[in-house]
Amino acid sequence: MKVKNIKILILSIAICQLAGIIGAFFTTPAIPTWYVGLVKPSFNPPSWLFGPVWTLLYTLMGISLYKIWLKKSTLLGKKKSEAIFAIKIFGIHLALNSLWSIIFFGFKNPQIAFFEIVVLWTFIIYVIKLFWKIEKISGILLLPYLVWVSFAMVLNFSIWTLNPKPLSVFAQEFNYQKSYSDYTFTKDKYNSALTDFNKKKDSFLKNQTLSLKEEARISLYDLLLERNNLITTYLTSLRLRLLESKGLSPDEKTAAISLISEEFKWFENHKNNFLKEDSLEDLISKSTEEDIRLSESTTPAINYSLVSIGYDDISTKESEHLDIYNSLKDESNELVALGRADSSLFERWFSDIEGEINNLDKIEDEILLNLEGLSSSESYSQKKAFKDSLEGFTPAKESLLKINQYLSELENVIEEKR
Repeated sequence: MKVKNIKILILSIAICQLAGIIGAFFTTPAIPTWYVGLVKPSFNPPSWLFGPVWTLLYTLMGISLYKIWLKKSTLLGKKKSEAIFAIKIFGIHLALNSLWSIIFFGFKNPQIAFFEIVVLWTFIIYVIKLFWKIEKISGILLLPYLVWVSFAMVLNFSIWTLNPKPLSVFAQEFNYQKSYSDYTFTKDKYNSALTDFNKKKDSFLKNQTLSLKEEARISLYDLLLERNNLITTYLTSLRLRLLESKGLSPDEKTAAISLISEEFKWFENHKNNFLKEDSLEDLISKSTEEDIRLSESTTPAINYSLVSIGYDDISTKESEHLDIYNSLKDESNELVALGRADSSLFERWFSDIEGEINNLDKIEDEILLNLEGLSSSESYSQKKAFKDSLEGFTPAKESLLKINQYLSELENVIEEKR
């Protein structure tokens, strides 16, 4: 192969890989934060797979472009114009390729990203057709790319439908505070529906006519939909709270979010089982299915998440206190070095604070052990672990309050010596 051709090959592959690098700039930070919190279909591949697959595909795309580039130099007239046109269309398609990552991961908008990937998919078909006509092997090299984008399009659509949000070009940031507001709003609607159903039910039980039974049936249908919405909204709120946690490790965060996401998916799918034409008996039966799910699967998942959130609160507060303590300790040592204070003055404060920090660390270790118990398949172990976790939060709170008090006192002593 000529040196010039090698340079063209390297440049062709580099151009395609550049599109991937641009996409990765938006994708990489979103994977462990936003993306991990989404509800995904069962066929969603592991996150680590995307990098190697796209690297291979961009390489094949580069080789395909390279062959058309070489072919262009040997063509004349209309054929050459067609090759130039094909390269231009390839360039537009490459821009669309990067744009999808920007929309999906950068703007966190699966809805608009789906419409964009449909356009991208159409351009891929067109590029393959143009390349195939000029150099058949170039079109063949793009077929794995078409298959992968077709799969990505189905995955994108599934994620969109499993995580419904208002359609907007630039999606607003949906965080825990907003989701909790949605939860309180949904809870009010549920309470209203519950009150209405109880009235209709009491009326029917007092006078069991068909008309009153029908009113009770309709009211129960509305109640079950509102209850399902309340559960999914609460689960969404928990998922986002976990996603925003700072004290949990990536593995701890992923474990809790996965449990909640699985429950969300079940209730979101089960909502479709409630039909407007269902009889009162059918609705009661379907309601029982949700009751069983709540007690056997959802409650343990919620308990695991609540303990994880509690641990995150403690760990985050401890980290904040440690930052303050280290800052005050540095200033104390400076005062001693300057001769403004005796080192023995601060020793008691250091000893008490560090003793309480060590105590808090032990409590946190116990909470982490309880998290392991909460993931047990035995109901007794789960309940005991949850009870022990709740009991551990009280001394943890007291320990944090003591640390805060000691830090305030230490700061006052330092202030006097400044």
